[in-house]
Amino acid sequence: MEIIVIDDDMPTVDVILSELNFEKFGIDKVHSAYNIASAKKIFEENDIGIAICDIEMPMGSGLDLLKWVRENGYESEFIFLTSHEKFDYARQAIEYNASGYVVKPFNTDRMEAELINALQRLHERNESQKASTYEEWYSDNLEYVEEGFWNDILQQRILADTDVIRKEAEHRRLSVNIDSKYRICLVAAGNTEQVEDAWGKGNVGQYEKAASEYLSQWFFGKESLGKCVNYHVKNMIYTAVIWEDEDTAVRFPDAELLKDATDKLKNTITLYVSNPYSISELHEARQHLETLDRNNVASKGNIFNEDDEIVMSSEKGHTLDQEQIRLLLNEKRKKELLNLLKFSMESLAAQKKLNEAVLVEIRQDLLQTVLAYLSGKEIQATELFANEAAVSLERQATDSLMNMMRWQVYFISRTIDYVTEVEKSDSIVDRAKAFISEHYKEDISRTEIAGSVYLTPEYMAKMFKKETGVSLKQYITDFRVGKAKELLANPNVRISDVATEVGFDNFSYFSTVFKKTTGYSPGEYHANVNGKNQ
Repeated sequence: MEIIVIDDDMPTVDVILSELNFEKFGIDKVHSAYNIASAKKIFEENDIGIAICDIEMPMGSGLDLLKWVRENGYESEFIFLTSHEKFDYARQAIEYNASGYVVKPFNTDRMEAELINALQRLHERNESQKASTYEEWYSDNLEYVEEGFWNDILQQRILADTDVIRKEAEHRRLSVNIDSKYRICLVAAGNTEQVEDAWGKGNVGQYEKAASEYLSQWFFGKESLGKCVNYHVKNMIYTAVIWEDEDTAVRFPDAELLKDATDKLKNTITLYVSNPYSISELHEARQHLETLDRNNVASKGNIFNEDDEIVMSSEKGHTLDQEQIRLLLNEKRKKELLNLLKFSMESLAAQKKLNEAVLVEIRQDLLQTVLAYLSGKEIQATELFANEAAVSLERQATDSLMNMMRWQVYFISRTIDYVTEVEKSDSIVDRAKAFISEHYKEDISRTEIAGSVYLTPEYMAKMFKKETGVSLKQYITDFRVGKAKELLANPNVRISDVATEVGFDNFSYFSTVFKKTTGYSPGEYHANVNGKNQ
């Protein structure tokens, strides 16, 4: 059995080749290509059984290659890689008899399930001698096949047509009651950063595995991972649990589940339970539950039914009292301003007038007001809030009421505290001096020094001159000459090396500046301080 991996992104090809154990599937030869032209040549020269192929590539798409393969009589199975949550190319792919789809980023378990599916199709068509290997792995990985099926239903990678779904279930050898009504419990754990805060950087997969195992035990009383589907929408992490509405053995979600899940999964868990739907309607049901989650910014950590009224429409333009915010900023009344924001947010939440769109509006209004205030103080806000904590808090602010209030506390506190510090000019000047002391050997500019204390260059220069009595340029020169004098006190120093050591790239200019400052040339100073005659 031969297989080819095709993707214009070389790291993706490398990951697939390294992560998959092809031998266990009876695959003894693996090819790779980074464009359609190279792939066609490999097809012409080899007996390719399966192709793992990216959809979108320069100079020809994966669908173009599939069409060419079929037109040339090759019966290879195709597994497509796609970055699209909604697989827009499904109809064309089905027309040319594609085997399966895997959504990026690459997932080993999902890919193995699709390989099993492709091998099954090959087996049915060619009666492959590798059938025993396939059967063994199909049995061991049935839960991944089932999870892949339900994921394809939820993401509508299988057309929302009962007959098509029935054939696909039969093709994957799954026992699915196509004519039943189904419910979804959407388990929302927050965004990637929130999950990683609890589970550790890079451990989202560990969380998802724990979520599937825990939820399957809770709902079904046994490990039934195939009915627990983990997926991402942008940076939000969801697990969808699917069950037949008439299955009386299923344990319906309740307050006990919510409390226990929050503890076991180390996150604030919110549950959204759908009404019963036909299997072809589950994609729309999933989208509706996600909309409820996006709009639910004030009541995380609860259980909601699909018909619950989580948020009412809000009138624009009344969210924050901008005039009062400006007044409290100008007077640096931090506590009063934070209390005003807290009261405004809680009032909107109580009236059910908060949703994601309103939080975006509030964030933009507050940003605009504070940035204008800082600009008036000649403080560079982009530098002041360029740290990782500030960026993360701002990005998460529209996810929930709690995150918005957390960002507001940081944003307002950082603003007023720094303005207060700037007005104590001695501390700012000390920091500028420290920056010069650390970087005097480099070609530092007034702009860099001002950036280190988040001020505009003009304001920094004015403040420095007022506080020290000398200009920034003169201070840097005097500092460098002072360091040069320390070096010249060493009898063994090479005078020509001193200029470079203290930040001058031209010895002649260094000599001129040194003599103007000290009254001696560097050579004369070196001789005098070391008791030598020149």
